[in-house]
Amino acid sequence: MPHTNASFEQAAEAKTYLYQLVYSSVLKQRLTQGEIDALVENAQRANQAAGITGILMMDDGIVVQWLEGDKAAVRALWARLQHDPRHHCVVKLLHREYQDARLYPNWSMQLATRQEMLAIVHQARDHGNYGIPNPWAPAVDKLCELLDGEAT
Repeated sequence: MPHTNASFEQAAEAKTYLYQLVYSSVLKQRLTQGEIDALVENAQRANQAAGITGILMMDDGIVVQWLEGDKAAVRALWARLQHDPRHHCVVKLLHREYQDARLYPNWSMQLATRQEMLAIVHQARDHGNYGIPNPWAPAVDKLCELLDGEAT
């Protein structure tokens, strides 16, 4: 049976694409381990309800978070994070639209290691979609420089 344009359009509409966003921020004040645990637990509940998965990295007051899910849900969370009073210097490192598969399908939110943070920040720098012009590109480069300097 031949395919018509309408059948291709219906197939495209039926396919669910993922939106992925990675951001970095600096915490205004250090969190205790109990506060970090509570933050992760709350994020897991909220993200699961919104269909968002991802990974959270926190090291010495620097936060890097990878979020993935429905575009509207991720963008709504991103909007809230930009106004979260616990953060300042909130910077989008990269975003990708129309992804077919999740990188973290089983994690509504998982706390990750410093090495995972370094890898994601470098990926954002090396493969980010900065666009032209982008005022945040120097911030991403500086974040890589700071993290690399602390790793040695």
